[in-house]
Amino acid sequence: MSTSPTDLPGESIAVMALNKAPLPSAYALTRDNGNAVEALLDRTGLPAPTLVPQPDAVHVMLADVDDLAPWLAELEGRIAVTPSAVGLDTWTLHTQLVANRRRGAVRIEVHALAVSGQFVLPSVRAAVAS
Repeated sequence: MSTSPTDLPGESIAVMALNKAPLPSAYALTRDNGNAVEALLDRTGLPAPTLVPQPDAVHVMLADVDDLAPWLAELEGRIAVTPSAVGLDTWTLHTQLVANRRRGAVRIEVHALAVSGQFVLPSVRAAVAS
C-alpha cells in the first residue's frame, strides 16, 4: 500500500505556489504604511507637518532641522546630509518602525532643509553617517 501525500484520507485542499500568490496592491501598502506612521504620531506627538506615504516608505518633511532630534530619540537611525548648489543642505534621517504582529517593518525617511553652515543640534549632528 502506498502512502504518498496525495493518498491521505480526507478532502484535499488546493495549495497555491508562492510565486503565484497575490501581492498586496501599491495602494494597500501605501495606506498601511501611512496608518502605521499616523499611529506613531498620535502616540508620541512627533513633529510631522507633512507626511508622504509610499508603498516602500513614508517620507516626513519637517519645518526645522532641529525637529530631527525627537525623531532620533524615539526611533534612532542614521542621518545623511546632502548639500545642494543653492546653499541648502538636505538632512535625512533613515529609520523604521519595527515589525509587529499586525504588520511588517515600515521604513521612514525624515527630511529637513538647513542653510549650509547653519547651527544644528549636537545630538542631530552626532547621528550623521560617516
